[in-house]
Amino acid sequence: MKAIREAIRGALSHVRHRTNHATRFASRFTRITRYGLDLMLWSRLFDRRLDAVPIELARTLLSKKHLGHVAPTLHVADASGKLAVWEEGFAGVYATLLLNLNNPDTLSPVRYAHPAPSFRGVYLWDSAFIARVWQAWDPAVARDVTQAVLDLRDGDRLQHVVAEFTESVYTQPPVLAWAIAQIAHASRPLDRELLAQAYDTLVAYQGWLAENRRLPSGLYAWAHPYESGIDNSPRFSNVDESRFADTTVLAAPDFSSYVVLQLESLGQIAGLLGREEADAHLAEADTLRAAINESLWCDRAGLYFDRHEVTGEFVRRRTIASLLPLWAGVPDAARAQRLRDHALDPASFGTPIPLPSVARDDPTFVKDMWCGPVWLNTAYAVVEGLARYGFYEAAGELAYRLCDGVFKTFEQERRFFEFYDPDHRGIEDLQRKRGNRWKHLTLGAKPVGEFIGWTGLVNTLVVNVLVGLRHEGGRRTLRPLLPPELDGVGLSVRLPAEELAVTVERHGDRILATIRTPGGVARREAALGQPIDIDPAPPGRPAAGANGATHGDPHRSEALR
Repeated sequence: MKAIREAIRGALSHVRHRTNHATRFASRFTRITRYGLDLMLWSRLFDRRLDAVPIELARTLLSKKHLGHVAPTLHVADASGKLAVWEEGFAGVYATLLLNLNNPDTLSPVRYAHPAPSFRGVYLWDSAFIARVWQAWDPAVARDVTQAVLDLRDGDRLQHVVAEFTESVYTQPPVLAWAIAQIAHASRPLDRELLAQAYDTLVAYQGWLAENRRLPSGLYAWAHPYESGIDNSPRFSNVDESRFADTTVLAAPDFSSYVVLQLESLGQIAGLLGREEADAHLAEADTLRAAINESLWCDRAGLYFDRHEVTGEFVRRRTIASLLPLWAGVPDAARAQRLRDHALDPASFGTPIPLPSVARDDPTFVKDMWCGPVWLNTAYAVVEGLARYGFYEAAGELAYRLCDGVFKTFEQERRFFEFYDPDHRGIEDLQRKRGNRWKHLTLGAKPVGEFIGWTGLVNTLVVNVLVGLRHEGGRRTLRPLLPPELDGVGLSVRLPAEELAVTVERHGDRILATIRTPGGVARREAALGQPIDIDPAPPGRPAAGANGATHGDPHRSEALR
């Protein structure tokens, strides 16, 4: 059977390469047929909200998909009861995550993940974020999800998407190296095999990007808006996508920052593998940081913008891309603080459910896909960037509001979606490429449901930001970032794959943590943002003191030197 699958897989790969136009039509026909059946059988005849996500995961399904661990769980100790829905939403994320996981088949020799049932392919940046969500549940699945993208590359190019009968001519945001470095760091001991297998492919991909997407200025430009992942952003499109800008001449702050993050990750991986080119990757990342700051920073606005490579004019659209350099450690301390202020400003990006794809005070803001709604992947990246710069109160505040918004929308709709309303729970005010009849016919006029491609990062925000579990070289620490709204509330996560259970509470300006491992129970206290050791510190590194504090901060940006 395995040999038959491999033969079919090879034949389909040949067909995708040789008959791309015909197979693209076949793929669209298949998608429209599936969508039509779904529309008639469910959306019209039944109330979809009755067909809710199964919160309880059947053990037979876990076995069928070869999972080595049961899912993490969350318990919220909240006297007010306002956060009770978090527990169900947290479980619902993992249930949806499992349902969108596929066993090896004729498309991929390893397990791979669909972002949603409507998107039946292997997508580059979706897979990177999905792997990050799987990491807390089953690192072996996270590893497979990233490996599927590497296996389906076209030469040195990692592809935007590959499905059964079609593939893309584009790439997507290059965040896979970051995801693989995160997975390896979370493994105990450090997963050097994963790093060694992926490293040369990722280096070749970086070389392909430098050759095919780098501008004379040294900055990077998208070949097409779809390559950016933010299809109808007002940076380069109108809402219905009837007009596109020429992105090949626009130096992009998001693309350039993603490349910085990739180079930084390659430098880390090379260092862990003992490769001599580690410093060269990090030096290239620093050079690109300097170019972004030199060319793409608008001091008057206090934001990063796209800039036309020929005319030198800024594209003054206040979008989430303007904040993404935080994630890659691009701005200096003063610029980072101005970006933080934008992220918190209620008139800008600090909406009730925060970090919308377009700032509230930008004239192009509408609640249509990438023109205003909140997307968890880019919001997550900004939260991580704020934490990187030591803006712990801001990171915790925004993470809390993102989680509360997604979980309470799930309570109301019984679905997870592509994107969310920045003002309130529910999707009634949201549109999906309004006026684009083809997109409405194939994917509907509202955000796609059962979407876990990056919405699952809401659980990652709980585990890795609010509770604060961090990994560095196979070691674990806690850095809980609980905002004042969670004062006196206990968050307890159980992580079977980690053999770990953690409870954290905020009381005033102090964090109390209870850590349960096979070695026993430990109780620690720390200030907000101070790390607490879970595993013994290696020789030469100071362990957490009686109050949980250590010297230094390995997650703080090098830009603050």
